[in-house]
Amino acid sequence: MDYGAQNESWAARIVNALIQQGANYFCCAPGSRSTPLMLAIAQHPKAHKIVHFDERGVCFHALGFGKASGKPAVVVTTSGTAVGNLLPGVMEAYNDKVPLILLTADRPPELQGCGANQTCDQVKLFTNHIRLAVDLPCPDDRIPEKYLASRISHAVAMTQSSLRGPVHINCMFREPLFSSGAEPGSLKKHVHVEHPHLHPSHESIAYWAELLSTKKKGVIIAASSTTDDSEAIFALAERLKWPIFADILSRTRTLKNWFLITHFDPILKVKDSCSIDAVIQFGDRIVSKTLSQWLQVQDLEFYLHLSEHLEPQDPDHLVTHKLHASPLIFTKELLNSLPNQQDSQWADQCKKWDEDCRQTLSDFFSESTLLTEPSLIWESSSFLQEGWGLFLANSMPIRDANQFFPPLNKCCSIFGNRGVSGIDGNIATAAGIAIGMARPVLALIGDLAFLHDLNSLALLSKLEHPVVLCVVNNKGGGIFSFLPIAKKMDALNFEECFATSHSLSFASAATLFNLPYYRPETLNQFKEVLSRQKEMPQSCIIEISTDRAENVVVHQQIQNAIKSCLNTSQKEILTTLI
Repeated sequence: MDYGAQNESWAARIVNALIQQGANYFCCAPGSRSTPLMLAIAQHPKAHKIVHFDERGVCFHALGFGKASGKPAVVVTTSGTAVGNLLPGVMEAYNDKVPLILLTADRPPELQGCGANQTCDQVKLFTNHIRLAVDLPCPDDRIPEKYLASRISHAVAMTQSSLRGPVHINCMFREPLFSSGAEPGSLKKHVHVEHPHLHPSHESIAYWAELLSTKKKGVIIAASSTTDDSEAIFALAERLKWPIFADILSRTRTLKNWFLITHFDPILKVKDSCSIDAVIQFGDRIVSKTLSQWLQVQDLEFYLHLSEHLEPQDPDHLVTHKLHASPLIFTKELLNSLPNQQDSQWADQCKKWDEDCRQTLSDFFSESTLLTEPSLIWESSSFLQEGWGLFLANSMPIRDANQFFPPLNKCCSIFGNRGVSGIDGNIATAAGIAIGMARPVLALIGDLAFLHDLNSLALLSKLEHPVVLCVVNNKGGGIFSFLPIAKKMDALNFEECFATSHSLSFASAATLFNLPYYRPETLNQFKEVLSRQKEMPQSCIIEISTDRAENVVVHQQIQNAIKSCLNTSQKEILTTLI
């Protein structure tokens, strides 16, 4: 029996079936057992591929593509630890609901459980982190062609269901892996999948309209989401006269609307005693710990989470009502029954605070010539042009952006890996976003995240659309300086055990991967570097050196300025009323 010919034909049918379902971007790590799959990808005229030597980076790259495009990329690996290296990216995709397909090669059944080289139980590796596992048998001419079409169409559909996420397709191949005389296989059968539109019932609309009409002082939270719910959020805010607190990873954050409160995080640190009687949350996670803590002390009797899926997104257990429906459809129908609230005093007050906060930040940064971590965030907003993407690494960059990133009033998509909030795979993710958007990306990451994903710098030279990689090098983990542990431990142990301090700089890394390198030391020099990138963008490394201790002081100075401004503003309002 010509196993090689069967392998090639079988692999070609798998690849063709994936492409028929819209999954045509393949992120490949080289290996022997996956040879039939690689041959099929290389020979298919509609397959687009990128090859990278690091499986972990490949998976995060595919994750970034899925975030930006909304379509699943296909990760292709050989067997053994190559599959295990995918786990961090799979965990992130699962928890952040990003479509992703794992196409892993495996040894045949007779080599399982007998000590064969490069063999392990791959099928169970991702059990708790995938939407579906498909374990395909070795190629066999007796298996109907329709079998592959049905299994693969189901797998792709699961990545884009209401609860998006990764799926695993495991493919066993016997040797010889290929045959020089094999005919490429193709699938004639195509399965069309239609996803549901989640319509609420008329009774449900009437119930929510009556209930919401009794709530006078609420907040709409625009959290991170796989869908753009901005139209629904803005319409509901206008009707209810409620302010919108938009998370940094919400699409709503980058748009223009009167009810949008951008700087709610620093405002709530000052106005923490404000009380409300209702919350409506669109989307899933929120970055702001300040907002979470403020919500916990509200003693709310009404907290509605509106989502296209039923998975709990309630770490503080505050949700009192859960609605499984399309946010856009629900809001459009609700507005037909919901009366227009006249009192906008609460929204007016929040808007005044937001404008005062924005002006305070503008004054603070315009008066300083220092290149600090907060000023980096502020200046980046003026650099971003229409169509650019912004990737924010975890720890300090995304937290600073949530506090200080001003409204853009122009098109810009903001991304981050907040599924499980790791610092691994950030460079690879940014590269995947650039391909998924087909646009350039500015990536703001920390030094430890940079070191954690050095291998993925190799991806940047392969990109048609560049990634401008801005690395904040504060010689360790900056976020730990803001945590209570910084005061508990002596300086020496803190630096070793938590800050993981180092003395590295990254010029040599840029040379190793043949990337342009810049190291501005002042704010004006940083602006000059960004100006060059605006005129002629190219993948590069911009290293910003900061001091962790000074960073804590700068953050406190900014918060003191905001506190002074908001308290003065409040006194002026009270004086006017008297």
